Formats: sequence, structure tokens, C-alpha cells
Amino acid sequence: MRLRPNASRLSAALWRENIAQSRFRAGRVGPIELAAPLCAIKCMVLSSKTRLLLGCSVGLLVSLLGAQPARADDSAPAPDKSAYSLFNPTPTDAMRAFEPERPAKILNPFTVDAGHFQIESDFLSYTHANVAGAGTTQFETTDPTIKLGLTSSIDLELDFYGYLTSATHSNQTGGLIANGHGFGDTIIKTKINLVGNDGGDFAMALVPFVKAPSAAPGLGNGVVEGGVALPMQINLPSDFVLALQTEYDVLKNANDSQRYANLVNIANLSHSLSFISKDLSASVEFFSAVGTDPFTPAEYTLDLGLAYLIRPNVQLDAGANFGLTRASPGLNLYTGVTTRF
Repeated sequence: MRLRPNASRLSAALWRENIAQSRFRAGRVGPIELAAPLCAIKCMVLSSKTRLLLGCSVGLLVSLLGAQPARADDSAPAPDKSAYSLFNPTPTDAMRAFEPERPAKILNPFTVDAGHFQIESDFLSYTHANVAGAGTTQFETTDPTIKLGLTSSIDLELDFYGYLTSATHSNQTGGLIANGHGFGDTIIKTKINLVGNDGGDFAMALVPFVKAPSAAPGLGNGVVEGGVALPMQINLPSDFVLALQTEYDVLKNANDSQRYANLVNIANLSHSLSFISKDLSASVEFFSAVGTDPFTPAEYTLDLGLAYLIRPNVQLDAGANFGLTRASPGLNLYTGVTTRF
């Protein structure tokens, strides 16, 4: 999927897969031709830029260490919401805490309350990748994820890739290799909370998903793909929150019609920046995607995010994702919004 935050980070896996599997075609968006297995081995070596980014992340975490107000007592039994459904919505005063997935690739384990909507979208996302002698620049806008609560523990989510513009240039000559624009694919997800939806220090969910190939010609690989994700969240001491996700994708091969397995793992650590504002928070995330296809190199990124709650059900965010290997998009900058009603 895409290297945008809402995401589901399946996002990053399928975005990368579309890049890998498409071919340059004149007048249409062209992906980066990923290098052969030798490149995958070279990509594992961390550069000085990578070490600098890791150092900055450690510094950010250290700056957040400090005495924080204790978390509210979660020992009270969770309220019974089993009677609420799509046609019998959860009352406003009984809704659970507002839990945007932005700004991160990782999913969270919490569902939207029954009968309510949540919308998460980029305002604008910029991505630059430089692989195999070609540089690709991509802009994306208006790419909502629309979530609808079906029951107290299940929601339905539609993730629409927004309007994309892309251009690929040769690093040697500067000449245009390919460009294009249009709307991307659609991801259909169902989130099933298994534990912790309404309280406690641990939460987990199961998220099966499928990609519908709705992209304009040249912007996707034109096939159905999918998988399943298992996001978890753990409340730590000093008001830190650790989120973990493992994900199994079944994707199309870049060279033929065969399928291969792609394993995604994400770790995200977040914390309130209450010394600036009680409504401001920051996150540091490590993303990895490793597949069984020898022609699709592994991808690793370091992701930083800021979120600001401007109203009880409205959050603004911004973030930056940095590629840690040559096969990873070098830079992804974005800003967006989440709202619930």
C-alpha cells in the first residue's frame, strides 16, 4: 500500500508492490524498476544518513522522558455496548475515546463506535524515490479512509487512494521517462477488535483486507491483492504507548502472474508533548516489508509524526517518512486530518 500515514500500512506494502510490478509506459505514470537480488543485499547496509536519523529519533524519545500525569484508572469494567449496531447507534456520551490511526503506517486495534463514521485523509502527500538510475516524484491529495462502525467491535473501512500525479526522470540525462495522473486503487478492510476496545492496557484486533484494482491505467498493477494484519497496542509507564503490528500480504509477482508472500512488521512509540500542549503528541515508527520474491528488495523506513487535537473529534497531523535502504522511497512528507461524527 501507500507510504501515507493512514494507513494501514498495508498501504506501504501495496504502494511499493504497485511500483515494483508496473512498467514504464510513455505518457503514463512509471514506477521505479527495482534492482536485482544483489541490490537487495546492498540495501541492507545502513548509511550515514540512516544512522543520523536513528540518532535524531533517540534524541526525540529522550526529550520526551519525564514525569507525566498518571493515566486514568482503567480497572473499571468495560461498559456493555453489545446492544448497539449500525441501526441503533452508540449514544454520544457512551462513545469510546477518539483514536485516529494517523499519523502512522501502523493500524490501531480500536474500532469506530456502532452507527458512527470516522474519516481520515491527507491534505497533501509528497513522495520521492531514487532507484536504479531514475528518480520518481509523486504528489497525492484527497485520499480518504472512511470508517463505519457496524457493531460494538467491528467496523468496515474503505481506503481510497487519492488523486495522484507522478513524474520519473533519468538521473543521467534528466529526461522525462514517464508521467501520469489519476485516481488510485481502493482498499476494503474489516477491523475486528479482539480485546481492549473499551479500556485496559492492552488491545488487539484482526484486520483482513483486499485491494480492488480501481486505479487509472498505469497507476496500479490491475490485480486483486490482499492479506491480514494483527495490530496491537500496549500502554506503558510514564504515559508512553507502544503499538506493534504484523501483517501477511499475498501480492502479485513483478515478473509473471505468480503470487508471493510479503511480511510487514511495524513498531511505533508515541507520547504526549504535554510540556508544549496537552493536545499535541509525537510518534516514532520503524517499518519493514520483506517478501519471498527475489526481485522485490526488502524495504525499511523510519517514520516521524506529530498530531494536534484541535477539537474533541478533530485532529490535524503532519509527518515525515525516511527510507533506510536504497530500495525504499527516500522521503515521504504529508499533512492531513481526522474527524469523527
